Amino acid sequence: MALTTTAMEAGQVVRDRVVDSARRMTKLSNDAQALTSRAADAVEDGVYAARRAVKRGVNQLEDIQAEGVHRVKRHPFKALGLAAGFGLVLGIAIGWVASREPRPYN
Repeated sequence: MALTTTAMEAGQVVRDRVVDSARRMTKLSNDAQALTSRAADAVEDGVYAARRAVKRGVNQLEDIQAEGVHRVKRHPFKALGLAAGFGLVLGIAIGWVASREPRPYN
């Protein structure tokens, strides 16, 4: 009878360990699901923020373009003078760089 009691106690210990291990595995699985969910939410929030930033940037560029068109229509000669001056400066700079003799590499 002592052997049977010891075997029953050993069985109870094994059963308790198995139940404890199953509970730990369940907790770890729930923790992993929660972490995965948080990561997915963070990625989704980042994508949403990026899309909003792109939309804001596009809207700002459209506003800048509309402002530029308005200024050119309002002051056409000033715009023409600025464009000609910029073209002249750019042409002089390109001509100066192109006319320089290349340095020999030693």
